[in-house]
Amino acid sequence: MSVNAGAGLDRLPLSGFHRLIMWLIGIGMFFDGFDIYVASTVLGATLKSGFSTLGQNALFVSLTFLGMMLGSLATGFLGDRYGRRFTYRTNLMVFGLASLGAALAPDMAVLIACRFMMGLSLLAENVVGYSTLTEFAPPASQGKLQGLMAVFAVSGLPVAGLIGLLLIPVLGWRGMFVLGGVGAICVWYARKSLRESPRWLESARHDKETEAILSAIEREV
Repeated sequence: MSVNAGAGLDRLPLSGFHRLIMWLIGIGMFFDGFDIYVASTVLGATLKSGFSTLGQNALFVSLTFLGMMLGSLATGFLGDRYGRRFTYRTNLMVFGLASLGAALAPDMAVLIACRFMMGLSLLAENVVGYSTLTEFAPPASQGKLQGLMAVFAVSGLPVAGLIGLLLIPVLGWRGMFVLGGVGAICVWYARKSLRESPRWLESARHDKETEAILSAIEREV
């Protein structure tokens, strides 16, 4: 029997179920934004302490953006092939572990390599985050929810600056990566409760699973 996941989701009213999705995805995007901006505080500290040179700092920034470009491109294909849930959880795990690895880096070469791995998942979080929210949210509420998610992402800038101002003099620059990594892994664990997108399941012809998840969502709304 064919299941129309889009029509089933679109007719649901905005509820706590949709707000939970927005919060869980939004918090992940906050840490994504936090870590994009953390370079501005970390690189000053590594340069001042002699851990890095200006050339290494430039390479750090360049490979960050190269990783972001490659990661955002790959995420779209991975999301279509393996599903939204797999992609956004894998993305956060890679980011979290790479961030913790950066905190333990013995030299700038290792830090740059970890940063490249982090870059692969940084912009990818935006790609999979917005697409996942759009596939769950009712059409009339998508603009509002996406706007709120954008606030989560851009709030990473002032928060990263403020925390860097307070944390780096006490714990050093490594503490910034520990904070970002632990936060990402906590969000990865919290996202275990999120279901796979019924729209993706329908496109992948998993009709029975699509019907089961739609029924479960309707009971929660």
